[in-house]
Amino acid sequence: MVPDAPVYTFTNPITGEAVQAQNNRAGMDYGDFNGTQNAAASLDGFNYTSQASIDANDKCIFPGEINGSDTCAGTNGLNREEFDADTTQLNLTYQLTDDIELKYIYGFNELIYRRTTDDDNTASKFHDRQFYVNHEASYESHEVVAFIDLSENITLTSGVFVYDATIDQRGDYYSAVGESRMIDPYVDNTSLGAGLDSVLSNTLGAGEALTPLFTGISISNMMLALGIAVPGDVDLYSARESCVGETRFGCNPNDSVANADAGATATENPSRNLVIGLWNGDDGTNPDKDVKWGPNTIGSDLLYHTRTERKAFAAYTQGVWQVSDKIAITAGVRYAKDELVAQENLFRYTESDLGGLIGFWGGAFGISLANGGFEQSAEAAAAGSPFGLILDQYGQPTPTRKAVNGGIPIAVSLYRPFEREDTKTTFRLNVDYDITDDFMMYTSVTTGHRAGGYNLVFFSKTPTYDPEELIAYEIGYKTQWLDNALQLNGSFYYYDYDNIHTVATEVNTFFGTSTSVLPAPGAEIKGMEAELTWLATDKLTLGGNFSYTPNEYSEDLEVLDPAGFDRPASLFGPATSLKNINGNQLLQVPETKFNGWISYAAPLPSGSTLGFTTSYSWIDKVYYSPFQNEDEMADSYGRLDLRASWTSADGRMMVSGFVNNVLDEVGVLQVLRHGEEEHYRQTAGTTLPRLMGIEFTVSMNAMN
Repeated sequence: MVPDAPVYTFTNPITGEAVQAQNNRAGMDYGDFNGTQNAAASLDGFNYTSQASIDANDKCIFPGEINGSDTCAGTNGLNREEFDADTTQLNLTYQLTDDIELKYIYGFNELIYRRTTDDDNTASKFHDRQFYVNHEASYESHEVVAFIDLSENITLTSGVFVYDATIDQRGDYYSAVGESRMIDPYVDNTSLGAGLDSVLSNTLGAGEALTPLFTGISISNMMLALGIAVPGDVDLYSARESCVGETRFGCNPNDSVANADAGATATENPSRNLVIGLWNGDDGTNPDKDVKWGPNTIGSDLLYHTRTERKAFAAYTQGVWQVSDKIAITAGVRYAKDELVAQENLFRYTESDLGGLIGFWGGAFGISLANGGFEQSAEAAAAGSPFGLILDQYGQPTPTRKAVNGGIPIAVSLYRPFEREDTKTTFRLNVDYDITDDFMMYTSVTTGHRAGGYNLVFFSKTPTYDPEELIAYEIGYKTQWLDNALQLNGSFYYYDYDNIHTVATEVNTFFGTSTSVLPAPGAEIKGMEAELTWLATDKLTLGGNFSYTPNEYSEDLEVLDPAGFDRPASLFGPATSLKNINGNQLLQVPETKFNGWISYAAPLPSGSTLGFTTSYSWIDKVYYSPFQNEDEMADSYGRLDLRASWTSADGRMMVSGFVNNVLDEVGVLQVLRHGEEEHYRQTAGTTLPRLMGIEFTVSMNAMN
């Protein structure tokens, strides 16, 4: 134990034994963190945060409900968004015969989305990580529909649908403060000799002689000799460029799906399409370490370029049989085929223990010591400090930016091409029953299908996931009251999912952990909802809706919880972080929602209109992890909005004043969970605080 340093007590989830531990020391303790550093620990200097900065940072930490006036920015990086989109739509209708009408629907959308975000979510000036993304997409669809009257009682709707989409995305995670660790090449000084004898004597055993075989051999030379690394620079497209044509085994589509264990090295499993080299830095002069169409950055530690091309085809037909004046039966069937071709080019900085090989060099401490990972001085050496190390307040070596905890710094380039095809036939059956002219009920059973896909960008251990399937049962009603001035509709439903897509974390023994979409074997959603609209007067309208939706994962699925601070993987191993999510609430599915609104419109003598609207909405708590952990839960919150508007008589001009979120209540939209390497801190996105404004709109054409 380090004297005076904080001590934490944990319970071994297997044996129940109490275990004490302290925070990992930078450059000292092997942590399997792939070089990740905690920015919150470096607000005032590398690996140093003052109490004043902790207090300032704590002002942006909210353990419970958040009031809009309390919100603050805990970051200091650039945050900006840019969105550009073009949309084209075409609808053509042709009356082929008295009983057949044809319709053609065409759609084409193009969009470009660019965003820069302060990724570390802190105000650190010594470990400030930015993220830039460039997202370009195009979507084209064609649909031909035939509406056919087979008889007075039977109608048929049949059609075909073709969809083509291409999404091209490039991302860059880079240093915003010029970190030399990411900018400069790694210089390996681990050649074994007298300089590290004392380190290895502690590692191999007191008094044990060094094996002559290893004397004078560095880790980098060992990597090259074993074929783990390649000489020269490694960049984003190195792995793809190492492929020789389509027929090479290592670059065949889906090879890495069949060999998804990320613990394999490039030599053991060439189908992983890996290229590994010593970290050669990023000083901004190599264009292959910049994202195309993006900024010229330095210190990039993660780059990606992904591309997906989806072609979808569907054919469907649905018939309605009016059995009697009160009963109608609807039956339909749909066939769908989805073809998906994707590829990912990935590049990242990481640190590897090379399967335990670094133990021969004294582990993380030996590598950091050999390569300048600790502050050293002649004065400290004269004072008797081992190796002349400058010690901190706890008597521990003071780290520099070159300190490592995960092993030897390496650059990894990964190329994975994918292709898949999913087909499914679904159906729908519905019965309507008009009890009276103002009261009807219906019951239906419907099957659904969502195609599978790929986990791109995150070096996922499970790069592909299977389709999601659903069977839904529903009973509902639609009613009219007060001479049709009041409408009340509602339904009761039950959804039974197979392979419901769930965001989870997996362990890759080579790449650490990765975020992936995994198909949970089963889930159930039971619920009811109601909607009310009341035309109280010619000027006043009231409405609202309500839903109650209890839901849960209904089958066993063990998912890794790297952000579960009760069982650190460094103490108990990754396997102890597996948790069964059976019975837990689904991700981001609230049990209860409510919305109510009032609208008042008053015509003025001039022909213009004065309108007032108010609405209040409330949403129940939701979870942002499948573990139903209160620490990753967004509390329930409500929002009240007010708006007043004046519209000119010709409808061309409108002036509005509004107050959104009158009560200034802030809700959480997203919870980001960070693991042991980030001290289990959590960050979140929130809704906007109270916002007031005036809008002025002029239309080129009259609205009425």
